[in-house]
Amino acid sequence: MLTSIMKILARKESLSMTQLAHEVGCSVRELESALEQMEHMGYIRNEQFTQSCSSSCGHERESSRCEGCGFASSETYTFWVLTERGETMVGTEPN
Repeated sequence: MLTSIMKILARKESLSMTQLAHEVGCSVRELESALEQMEHMGYIRNEQFTQSCSSSCGHERESSRCEGCGFASSETYTFWVLTERGETMVGTEPN
């Protein structure tokens, strides 16, 4: 199962946990456990990205919407990506 997950992650597609679990053929709970194991083994890492308005906007954001540029999201997105060790395991070239 771990190799299957790494091969899917190597495609660098945005998939939800449910979609990834479905592709691998396991439950979300099993997938979460496998991802934690793979992270501990050094094959993947968790990256978080947040959306925000640009630094050139110059306005302070006091709410979820910036008054300067109108940007309205403060969501954080979590991605699992292969490490160099993981890329070697599935035979892809490191970035």
